[in-house]
Amino acid sequence: MGKILRALFPYVLLVLIGGPVAIGIDTYFEDAERRHELDWQSRAAFVLLAAGALLAWVLFHLRRERGATMAFPRVADLRRAGPGFVSHLAALPGVIRIIAIGVIAVGLARPQTYRTIVTETDSVDIMIVLDMSKSMEETDLRRDRTDAAQRVIRRFVAQRKGDRIGLVLFAQQAMLQCPLTLDMELFDRVVADLKMDDIPSLGTAIGDGLGMGLAYLRRSDAKSKIVILLSDGDNNVSTQMTPQQAAEAARDLNIKVFTVLVGADSQFGSSVNPGTLRNIADITGGKFFKATDWTELRDSFAEMRKTLDKTRRRKEERKKDKELFVPLVGLAVGLLFLELVLSATRFRRFP
Repeated sequence: MGKILRALFPYVLLVLIGGPVAIGIDTYFEDAERRHELDWQSRAAFVLLAAGALLAWVLFHLRRERGATMAFPRVADLRRAGPGFVSHLAALPGVIRIIAIGVIAVGLARPQTYRTIVTETDSVDIMIVLDMSKSMEETDLRRDRTDAAQRVIRRFVAQRKGDRIGLVLFAQQAMLQCPLTLDMELFDRVVADLKMDDIPSLGTAIGDGLGMGLAYLRRSDAKSKIVILLSDGDNNVSTQMTPQQAAEAARDLNIKVFTVLVGADSQFGSSVNPGTLRNIADITGGKFFKATDWTELRDSFAEMRKTLDKTRRRKEERKKDKELFVPLVGLAVGLLFLELVLSATRFRRFP
């Protein structure tokens, strides 16, 4: 019976010491979780807890059975004297080491707290429809018409905060280049990287481009939805919709189209048609501008935004708040240091 008790005593020590440590760690996590969301980055580290069980078997059984012995001529006298109380604590350094390994396993699982930040912003959904046809390579504006359009778009986007903006390109056909997004840096890179060969350029399908922009805006839940159409206005292809049909569709959807003429309409040999863009703006209740008149364009958009019904958008963002493994590392180091001191002093093993 005494032999069984001696075999079980290390586990009793493990429970008596490891229990309060485990409760303290659990309380630490509960307190953190009450304030913010708790997450574990590396749950696989909990496998190391099995190493603690293996170490317990090695320290409390295998090493006891295979431990070296010292010869002593008066064994009977030792038995009569009986083991002292400290002898029952011989497994204490091993117990502390096992607890330290358990604490390390929990720390390696990378417990972290996160907080959710909620922001609400006034928003307008804006779809920019840009002409990328061959005629946009005309150099009647600085560099060429495409470059002038890119500069106008990028300046406009740089002043937008809280709005969602998308981009549709059109020439012989139309395609979505960027869906509605709040990421203005991403959108700016998309516009800056545009090339004439991004879409077949032999043709100008203004109606198709505007129609595609309307199709994506139609799915939006925003109260305010507008289209900014930039082109030289020279429509010569219509595969899905004519400019007139697209303008009437925008009017039926209560979407205003603000048109921007890209090109100098008075220059000899330049193919611009301001009449098409003016007509679209008039039908939809928007306005017509010239890309070269930046001051008028900026002031007109500022005035336009004051009259729009804004949509209140709610955005939730999850951000890391605190790493919780640091105190666990400190505790584990302290336990290992204590185990080293005990093993080198009162609980030193001989031989």
